[in-house]
Amino acid sequence: MCRTFVILCILAFASAFAQSSPSRASPAFDVASVRPSKLNSPAHSNVPLDAGNVYALIGPDETRSAAGGLFIATHQALWRYITFAYKLSGTQELALRFNMFSGAPKSGAPFWVTGSFDAAPEYFDISARAPADTSMDQMRLMMQALLADRFHLTIHNLSANTPVFALVLAKPGFTGPNLQPHSSFDTCGVPTPDLPPHNAAAFVMGELPPVCGVIAHVASSAPGPHYGGRAVPLSLLVTSIPTMTGLAAMPRPVVDQTNLSGLYDFTLNWMHDLTGEEGAVADNAANFRTALKIQLGLELKPSHAPIGFLIIDHVERPSEN
Repeated sequence: MCRTFVILCILAFASAFAQSSPSRASPAFDVASVRPSKLNSPAHSNVPLDAGNVYALIGPDETRSAAGGLFIATHQALWRYITFAYKLSGTQELALRFNMFSGAPKSGAPFWVTGSFDAAPEYFDISARAPADTSMDQMRLMMQALLADRFHLTIHNLSANTPVFALVLAKPGFTGPNLQPHSSFDTCGVPTPDLPPHNAAAFVMGELPPVCGVIAHVASSAPGPHYGGRAVPLSLLVTSIPTMTGLAAMPRPVVDQTNLSGLYDFTLNWMHDLTGEEGAVADNAANFRTALKIQLGLELKPSHAPIGFLIIDHVERPSEN
């Protein structure tokens, strides 16, 4: 009987160890600090917190790396850390923050996490260190562990069939002049003005972002929003459209039905009415759709499709360091 008891204890211990070892093996920062941000402190992050949808001008020295394992971010809302940790697309980010897509599940995010269009959320400073060879994807997993530990964040992913716009080719087999396959001559190691003349499409389209793999503002003296992408998949473009245009002009998620594979360069600009006059929203949507068709050879068709959303089950303000 004693022998049986010992064997059972050993088996129980082994079972407990097997269940707990995955959590101990999960990537985690070596050390981390989380603090509420001071009032009016500047917003900054040494690691990009987006998933490629930048929506701002970026410089040629933008590294978009894991910064040698050092993570320093100040005056950031918790939704930004969640976006980074789970690599949310522009569509998923908007769903998390505003719950405005028809047919989409509520995100469960409290106000202090997201804020609103006219009120700020709470801000936090996070600094953390990981091994120098940490990759961006590993750092995202480390941030997931930190959010679970310090903010007691629990989430689940949910797919819901929602109204969408399907992005399709306006003319089968043809793209517009401002949407071109990414040139094999562009190694993404130099800014676009230094590209060889073989990449004539880039000069026809105008200035592209100096960094590959992102959608960002590009410099222009003409009025209206100007965006560009360099070596981006169409999947990044479609999930970025609602954020580029604003939910009032594009109130549905967008899905890719172009059947275009590979990486593309593009630039896109349109007139954006900010007067707030009656009919401005409709004009903005029409202006964008017209630019999309003329410049990129693409158009939007109403449809339904399953879209993945991140749902917050539980979150608390951070525990003390």
